[in-house]
Amino acid sequence: MQIVQLNAISTPLINKFYKQHRGRGRANKQDQNWVVKDPEIIAACRIQDVEGELFLSSVLVAPEYRGKGIARALLAHVFVQQNSVIYTFAYRHLSQFYRQMGFCESTLPLQLQPYFNSYVAQKRDIVAMCLPK
Repeated sequence: MQIVQLNAISTPLINKFYKQHRGRGRANKQDQNWVVKDPEIIAACRIQDVEGELFLSSVLVAPEYRGKGIARALLAHVFVQQNSVIYTFAYRHLSQFYRQMGFCESTLPLQLQPYFNSYVAQKRDIVAMCLPK
């Protein structure tokens, strides 16, 4: 198993993975796109820079690999590479997992509030969280 940050030219690979597993995420070339390979992509996440704020999104593990600590390993590796507070919108049923990773419920910076409001309007049961640096 290998955890790597994809270069911009490889962005279509992560989007193919999200589509294959019906993930809502859509990676952009300017994002930090991280994957777990074994040897193919089995998990992925993105760190977006939203007007200077780091935002974790689109965490997805292929169904046949869930429950094996892969998301935990991926996120732990990604978090060590960051130098700022990281925000995320955790689905409420996954909030305990994020707490175990060091996140806590948080108010959001103004830059992220419109995204949060949009997700809530879509009836997503989410909670705003941050990982302090």
